[in-house]
Amino acid sequence: MSKNVVIIGGTSGIGFDTAEHLSNKGYQVLVGGRHKPAIKGSEILYSKIDVTIESSVEEFFLSLPFKKIDSFIYSAGITTAKKDIRDFDVCEYQNVHNVNLLGAILSLKHAYSLLKKANGKVVIINSFASRTYSKFSGFEYTATKAGLSGLVKQLSIEWANDKVLINSIFPSMVDTPMLQNNVEPSVIEDIENQIPLNRIAQSSDISSVIEFLISDKNTYITGAGIDINGGQFLSG
Repeated sequence: MSKNVVIIGGTSGIGFDTAEHLSNKGYQVLVGGRHKPAIKGSEILYSKIDVTIESSVEEFFLSLPFKKIDSFIYSAGITTAKKDIRDFDVCEYQNVHNVNLLGAILSLKHAYSLLKKANGKVVIINSFASRTYSKFSGFEYTATKAGLSGLVKQLSIEWANDKVLINSIFPSMVDTPMLQNNVEPSVIEDIENQIPLNRIAQSSDISSVIEFLISDKNTYITGAGIDINGGQFLSG
C-alpha cells in the first residue's frame, strides 16, 4: 500500500507542484487550502482548511480518510509589501503571523497523534528570507518565517522519542506562474545574474528534496534546515 502525504498550502505554488510530483511518484496525496485547486483527472484529494481558525484545523484532521499520517508538509504562507517600520500595522502583521507561524503550530498540534502512529515525517517549507533577509517582502514575513526555524528545532527534540522526524527547507525564489505574473522579466534576469548557478530554482529542485526527507531513505535527519538557493547563502 502506498504511503500518504498531507500538504497544507498544497493548492498553489510550491505546495501544489510538490503534490503533483509526489502523486506521480505513487504517494496518496491530500492537499488542504481555502480554495480547491484545478485537479481534474488527478488522483490528488482535496479538503478545505483555514489554518488561522483552530476549529477548521481540527475538523480537517478529524475528517482525513487516513488512520495515520505518513508524511506532513506545511507550505501555507503569505507575505506583505516592504515598508518602513514606522508604517507598521498590527492587523497586517497578525494576518501574516496567523498563516505563516500560528497556522503551522495549530496544524502540527492536530496532526501529531496521526504522525505518531506512523513514525511520520514532517517538512516545513520555510524561506531563504529567514536565513538572510527579504528583498521584496516586509520584515513581518521574515520574522514569522524565522519563527518556524525555532519551532522545528524545538519539536525535533520533543518528538525524537516517538520517532517523528521534522525538518525545514529554505528555498530561494522559485520559477512559478505567480512569480512570472508579478515580477518583471528584467528583475528576474538581474536576480539570476547574482546567483552562482545563474538561474532561479525550478519546482523540481524543491520537490525532489522534500521527497527525500519524507522517504524511507531518511532515517536520521531531524531538526535540520536544508538550503535550496543555488549558492546564494552558504551556512556553515
